[in-house]
Parts: sequence; C-alpha cells; structure tokens
Amino acid sequence: MPRFILGYDVGGTKVSAVLGDENGRIRSVVRKPTVRHLGPKKLRDDLINMGWEVMEHSGVKQPDSIGVIFAGLVDQKRGVVISSPNILGLRNFNITKMLEDEFGTKAYLENDATAATIAEKLFGSAKRMDNFVYMTISTGIGGGAFVNGQLYRGAHGMAGEFGHMVIMSNGPICGCGRRGCLEAVAGGKGIARRASENITAIHESHLFSKLKPSEIDAKKVFEFKRKGDMFSQLIVEETIYYLAVGIVNVINIMDPEAVIIGGGIADAGNDLFVPLRMAIREEFKSMYRPVKILRGLKNGHDLAPISIPIFNETETSIRNSQVAKSI
Repeated sequence: MPRFILGYDVGGTKVSAVLGDENGRIRSVVRKPTVRHLGPKKLRDDLINMGWEVMEHSGVKQPDSIGVIFAGLVDQKRGVVISSPNILGLRNFNITKMLEDEFGTKAYLENDATAATIAEKLFGSAKRMDNFVYMTISTGIGGGAFVNGQLYRGAHGMAGEFGHMVIMSNGPICGCGRRGCLEAVAGGKGIARRASENITAIHESHLFSKLKPSEIDAKKVFEFKRKGDMFSQLIVEETIYYLAVGIVNVINIMDPEAVIIGGGIADAGNDLFVPLRMAIREEFKSMYRPVKILRGLKNGHDLAPISIPIFNETETSIRNSQVAKSI
C-alpha cells in the first residue's frame, strides 16, 4: 500500500497543496494565489483547508507525512520560517507544528530551491549521479548541489545561492543589496528590467510597443524572440551570455557531472538550452570538461514538497543503521 504525502509549496505568486506518494505519483493538486499582506493566520487557514481538499479529492483520510517548501530563509531542523519575501509577518514562524497538530503526522520544512534539488535526485535525471548542481532560473535564481552523493547544505545551511554571485561589476542593484548579481541580470525580474529600461527600443519594436510597462516580463521576451523581434533577440542573447558566465563559474568550483536547470525560464525550451549549451562551451575556454546541461523535471514544482519527507526519512534510516552497526 503506498504511503501518501501531503506537500505544500508556498511561493511568491501562488500557494500549492499536493497529494502524492513515495513513487512520485501526484494524485491531486490545489492552487491559490499568494496573499502577501494577510500574514500567518490567513496562510495557516489556507494550508489547512487546501490540505483537506486535496486529500478529499483522492479519497485519503490522513497523510503519512507532510512536506513544506518555502521561498525564503528557513531553519530546516526546527521547522521554522526565518523570513519570507512573499508573505508579511512570517519572521520566526513555526509552520510545521501547526500542520502536525492539524493532521497528526510528522511535517518537514525545506527551502524551495533545495527541495527542487532533492526532487531531481529522487525522481529526475540525477538519480544515478553523485555530483550535480541544480539551478532554478525563475523570478530569481537559486539552487542546490549534491557532492559525493550527499546534499551539500554548507556551514550555515545556505549553500546554493548561485544567483548572488557577482558577474557584472557595478551592475544593477540586486535584491540582496549587492551590485551585478547573476539574479539581477538574468533572473526573470532582471530580464524584464533590462527590457523595460530601453524605452527607445520598446517604441521601435512592433510587439513591445503594444504592451504596458507592467506587462513586460521574461516570458514575453522569449515569446517575442520566437516571433522575430530583434530587440527580444538581443535581450535573450545577453541573458544567455550572463547565464553561461555564471554556470561556468559554478562548474569550475564544483566540477559536477551535470548542471540541471529548472524554473520558469527553463520553459523556453530549446530557445534557451541550445544557445546556452553553445555559450557555456565557448565560455569554458581552456578549462573545458564534458558537463551535461540538462532540463529539470517539468513537474518539479509539485514533486519538490513530496520529496522532502522521503529524503529526510531515508537519511534518518541510514543514520540509525550506521549507529546500530557502530554499537
């Protein structure tokens, strides 16, 4: 009989509740827009209601475990959201306890990019890899890595902040406060900003001139590039160059078997991956090595919260087995 896992993804634009199993099969999904200003009480009510809803859809009365992923700083061991850029009032918010009290089972918390890295290891192309890097390129840029078969968290649990390497000295200010971060020039917001700033090019573009400034986003840039818009072509080429510089920096430091790319920008498909692979090979110069550049799981956003309890329970089981052998 399968073990059922209730998963939550609390993001900047939407909150998702997912019911899946340990084999990565998704049984039911419910999504709601993120309400930034209503704070922890509204979030608590939404998570509880959405959790019961996805279980009712699947005919499940109680989950065997719960996984929660969050965009923001989290204390994974204590199950506490340290801070969130997406929902006000969540500083030091214990999100796992209220879910455990409601559903009567163990809940695990993880950063969203780390969770996506784990999902690639459990269900994606990294199943048989011991050394790989995952990068999510969406509104921002983040990620994670497995080193010698182990998830690498770093000394403070904050490894994988690939978006905050500086690749353009004195470049645009990033949300972190530094200038010229990869996220600031090649994340979704950075792409939209670079497009919006060139007023002359927007007016001269047949496609962009029809949009309000608020309607310009990374998705539109890639869409217009496919339609032959030369301004979009330039923005995409610049973005691919910045990404190639950042990715080769990471490869030179980590020496992975593969770099797996997910997030909303990855939905551009070959418009991103074909020129990006070429740009990365060129950027290697004399440091070339055969690193695979792969697309992440298409349903990784749903599998990520499901992965967290599986991964944590497997790690606990391995540790307990090692302790027993040493006694």
